[in-house]
Amino acid sequence: MADAKSGTNDVWEAIYTQRAIRRWTDQEVPDELIWKVIEAGTKAPSGSNTQPWRFLVIKDQETRDAISAQLRKGLENPGLQAMIDNAIKSGTKGERLMMTGARGLFENLASAPVFIVPCLYQVSSPTQDPTTLLAGSSIYQAVQNIMLAARALGLGTVMTTFQGAVDGVLRERCGIPDEAVPAAIIPMGFPDANFGPTNRKPVDEVTNWERWDATQARA
Repeated sequence: MADAKSGTNDVWEAIYTQRAIRRWTDQEVPDELIWKVIEAGTKAPSGSNTQPWRFLVIKDQETRDAISAQLRKGLENPGLQAMIDNAIKSGTKGERLMMTGARGLFENLASAPVFIVPCLYQVSSPTQDPTTLLAGSSIYQAVQNIMLAARALGLGTVMTTFQGAVDGVLRERCGIPDEAVPAAIIPMGFPDANFGPTNRKPVDEVTNWERWDATQARA
C-alpha cells in the first residue's frame, strides 16, 4: 500500500488489509460515503432474499456520548477489570493487544464520528426468531459488506457486539421499536491508525478436504 490509511479499489487489498480500527480522527464523514457503505450492505444475500434489515446511522454527539457512557459502566465491574488487567499483564502478545484495544475502545468510543447499528427487522427466513444464529445469517453478511466498503473508501470500522449492554439507551434515544433487534454497533470514521495486514491462522490449519481429519497440501 502506498498509504496505509488510504482507500483502495482492489478488492483483494481490501480483504487482506481490513482490520479493527479503534482510533479515529475528528474529520467528519460525508453523508455520501455513509450512504455508499450502507448501500453496499444492502447488496448482501439474506434468507429467501427477505432483506430483514434496517440500518440506523448515529452522528449526534450527545447520543454517541450516552451510548459510550453506558458502555463504560460495564468497565466498573471488578471482575471484568481483573480479567482485562490479567490478560494485559500475563497474556500472550495477541491477548495483550486485544484487551488493550478493547479497553481503549470502551474509553474512547464516542470519538468515532459515526455509529452504524444494523438491526434485524421482521425476520422470517430461515427463522422467525431474531435471537438465533440462523437469523444472524440474514444480516451479518450485510455487516461484512459494510465494513469492506468502508475499508475501500479509507474509512476505519470495528465490529462490536455490545449492543445488548446499551439496548435501553439505544431504544430510548433512537426510537428503536420492540420488533427491531440491534445485531451490532459499527463505529466508523477516518482512521487514526493503519489498515492491515492482519495476523490470522494459516489457511491450511483451518481447512479440511472431504473429511474433518483430512488435509491437502496447497499447490
